[in-house]
Amino acid sequence: MAVPTLIVHGWSYFRRRGLKATVETVISRFVYGSQQLVVYRTRLAGPPAADHVGDIVFRRATPADLDHLEEFEPYGLGASQRAYVNYDHDWLFVARHGDRIVATRRYSRRLPAGSLMSRWLQLEPRQVWSADAFCLPEYRNRGLNRHFGRFTMRFLASHGYAEEFGVITTSNTASLRSVLGRGSEFVYFISYARLLCYEHLRISDDMPTEVRALARPSPPRDEDQRPTAR
Repeated sequence: MAVPTLIVHGWSYFRRRGLKATVETVISRFVYGSQQLVVYRTRLAGPPAADHVGDIVFRRATPADLDHLEEFEPYGLGASQRAYVNYDHDWLFVARHGDRIVATRRYSRRLPAGSLMSRWLQLEPRQVWSADAFCLPEYRNRGLNRHFGRFTMRFLASHGYAEEFGVITTSNTASLRSVLGRGSEFVYFISYARLLCYEHLRISDDMPTEVRALARPSPPRDEDQRPTAR
């Protein structure tokens, strides 16, 4: 993450959540906290995908789109997404319903700086990182994200990318089911705890029982939450 991006992201979080929440987040990341995460992998190759579902159109974000992300600010996006695109040159895709952006997906060519994944996982030239995905609440549970995700994966494949990696918290079962529904596989389980200078990081390809249970056949569900990759 470039320094300008980090500053914009931090300021956006402070404005959205306030001083108390910002201090709590800093403490959980650098003083005390714990996380359980699942890293998934998706093969991007496949037949071309439709660039719309109904009257909702999918496309790569234009400069004009970047100026119309205000509805995503309450969810920690918007300003930070513009910074990632402008300073880090990430890919941002939007789903538009008329003049309204109703969903976004952002991909990066590098892992988030300072993240747990950046300590041991390195992306190859033909791999991308799924940085965030979000759909406005009133557009969820319509199958939109399934079609939108297929479009972005085929778009990236047409530009030479072969695999997507991403991370989701184990408590976000909606997103875990969603990525399984579009053909992803769980590859690593991460358990992390920190207390001041002491850290415990465990990385395994053996998934917890509750995560393995999600891989049992079930109807695809929409991705209602943004994967946590912080």
